[in-house]
Amino acid sequence: MSPSRTDSWQPSPAHLRAVLLGVLGVAAALLFRVPILLVLATPFAFVAVWSMTTRPHERLDLSTALAPRTIREGEATTWTGRFDAVGDHGTLDSAAGVNGDDGGDGVDQVIAFVPHREWLETRPGTGVVAAATAVGGPPAAVSMAIRGTHWGPHEVGPINVVAVSSWGAFRWKAVASRHHLTTLPLPEVFDATASQHRANGLVGIDRSAHAGDGSEFSGIRPFQTGDRLRRINWQRSLRNGELHVTSTYSDQDSHVALFVDALADFGPSEGIDGAASSLDTTVRAAGAIAEHFLLRGDRVSLHVFGSRGRATLPPGSGRSHLRRILDRLAMLEPDPSRTGAFRVSRAAIPGDALAIMLSPLISPVALERAATIVSHGLTAAVVDTLPTDVHDGHDTTTELAWRIRLLERRREVRVIEEIGVPVIAWRGPGSLDPFLRELARRSAAPRMARR
Repeated sequence: MSPSRTDSWQPSPAHLRAVLLGVLGVAAALLFRVPILLVLATPFAFVAVWSMTTRPHERLDLSTALAPRTIREGEATTWTGRFDAVGDHGTLDSAAGVNGDDGGDGVDQVIAFVPHREWLETRPGTGVVAAATAVGGPPAAVSMAIRGTHWGPHEVGPINVVAVSSWGAFRWKAVASRHHLTTLPLPEVFDATASQHRANGLVGIDRSAHAGDGSEFSGIRPFQTGDRLRRINWQRSLRNGELHVTSTYSDQDSHVALFVDALADFGPSEGIDGAASSLDTTVRAAGAIAEHFLLRGDRVSLHVFGSRGRATLPPGSGRSHLRRILDRLAMLEPDPSRTGAFRVSRAAIPGDALAIMLSPLISPVALERAATIVSHGLTAAVVDTLPTDVHDGHDTTTELAWRIRLLERRREVRVIEEIGVPVIAWRGPGSLDPFLRELARRSAAPRMARR
């Protein structure tokens, strides 16, 4: 719960109008002896007197909470404000009323207003929610659903909260403190049916080229010292008169190194419900690929260039590592000034790792990094995340310059493909299947690498 800045009970304009009309009406009726004025002024005077007698005197304190504080794109969190009456000694008593022993009768209704924020949707859409206090119950609590439509850090608030007494005569205002909300990128639907090329771990689901303890059948051979009894093939053993065991290929994990280009963002970004910019596609595709390989038991590392903050995450596995990757992706901020700050560390990436670079390929830096990775002997692929409707300008000069840059980009892609780096357009499920099948086919072939 977060504390908030509050004010004391103050008369509302409605109460001031009731007092003014009641006093002036009764005075004019008695002074000018006009009974109709007395009839008209009596209800205002009655409401004013009633409001004064039921005026809340105890101070309220507002505590707010936002739970959960981390969501994925398209999901919603809930902001809640809880009201407590403060006693004579400054202690909070949420069950006590604001008017002595009469429960919460002093507070009639509570209204909260959440201002509009980019990439945050409120339900209701007006951002205004109200709650009535039950007779004899504690002061009301209000809540509002807030939906995140775009990945990244967001701020909820400040939220204006108003509690009103009976007849709306007195108001108690508060400004709820800000809350920080992190919206994680929602990985796109992605799957790869092709098997991974090769690995050196012992916990994944990919078949190794070497025999070992696994699940895929390799053959039947004579029993050797150290073989497990559960591997004995009794049918072959009884038929040949000596023990034979079923041999398998070992199950291995792979190291997938993700390289993310965050130098710039191209195209319109309309959140999870609309068009995706190049950086949106890059972030969501990186999350999808990381989720796919991590849930298979493989290890994934993240390397970001062109963004503020931490640039790398070491290889890891499991759902906790997926959360770390999504957290890092959600904090990306394009920073072209950091173009040369990233260098591919050969020692940090083993020779059997699979390098996947995601980039819109507008800046030649990404292709230069891919060429550097291949020159170190790593297997690499580049995923093209540039949207098709990236430029809709009406300026003739800008349109011509953009067409020239796209032609240069096409030439650069051909050059990088000639040195053995495939460039794959991101299309969701199955995008990497042709590349992985080709990789599996040539994995046993010798390769030249610069040392």
